[in-house]
Amino acid sequence: MSSSWTPNESPQTILAEEGWLQSTVVSAVAYGIDVALYFMCFHLLFQQIITRTNYKQPLSLLIYITVSFILGTLFIASLADFTQLAFIQDRNYPGGPNAFENDMFSIPIDNLGNVTGMLTTLLADALVVWRCMVIYTGCRFPLWIIMIFPWLMFAACIAMALMWLVQVTTTSAYFSNSINFTIPILALSLALNIIITIAIVLRLLTFRYNISKAFGSKYGARYTSVAAMIIESAAIYSTFSVGFLALFALNNPISETFIEPLPEVQMIAMLLIIFRVAQGNAWSKDSADSLMTSEPQPTSVGDLVFVSQNVSETITSSNHTFGAIATHEACENSSHGYRAERSSAA
Repeated sequence: MSSSWTPNESPQTILAEEGWLQSTVVSAVAYGIDVALYFMCFHLLFQQIITRTNYKQPLSLLIYITVSFILGTLFIASLADFTQLAFIQDRNYPGGPNAFENDMFSIPIDNLGNVTGMLTTLLADALVVWRCMVIYTGCRFPLWIIMIFPWLMFAACIAMALMWLVQVTTTSAYFSNSINFTIPILALSLALNIIITIAIVLRLLTFRYNISKAFGSKYGARYTSVAAMIIESAAIYSTFSVGFLALFALNNPISETFIEPLPEVQMIAMLLIIFRVAQGNAWSKDSADSLMTSEPQPTSVGDLVFVSQNVSETITSSNHTFGAIATHEACENSSHGYRAERSSAA
């Protein structure tokens, strides 16, 4: 709907500015989810630190999420302040907010967002690479063969990020005689996450098929359910990234709506993974062995059925009842006990 108050700008410019403003709102919503997830993770990890003798992993994860949360908070504060400058305080800047964004890319408040956003992205990338390494531990192929490509891509991300940060923190956003590193670093980071998402999903689907074939579809659902695969593989961020890449490839200004929330959405995926780790539901280095070696063992004890504290699977023959007990907790903690309950007569 046209209006006499419409700025004298091209439709493409106005659409880009709309996308930028909407991206700030989406980023704020994503940050709100980050806040909730952070305190949920903090509570679980802190409880483990004060109750366990071996607190190295929860302490490391607590430090990790706290640093990431601080960076994410600084990023959203920078984004909000820079948006306020462009749309309110300096709204009469020649060319409007879109020109202000392009020309003022290296002012201190925007540099704060650039640095914190990139560091958040690198920390989240490191987490998904680590999760891929954990999930592929115990694979029939040597782990280094599987992980060499993700680690090389992550090293390239770090190198590209350093060059990008040097470029955007100068007095000019881009050098006239050099490469613009914005697109390469985004493409490399997004490609790394998409590749790892596919790799993790394939690994979990393979285990899901093998386990279902051997023990039934409900066996091992904690690690191989659809929800588990979405969280473990950081598919939320990868899906968001694909949306951005598709719009950007089409040169659609709405891609601006996707680019700003990327660090906050990536943090959501990261915190969901750590929340599963803190709950004890995430895939660990022992999960593959425990799931594939915990086969039902016959126990000829008349009509007694052995039941674990979490998951039990009973196989009944004409004369005996066999207890099939397979839990991840039982593999990790030998202190788990079993109780015998007398089953009702058939």
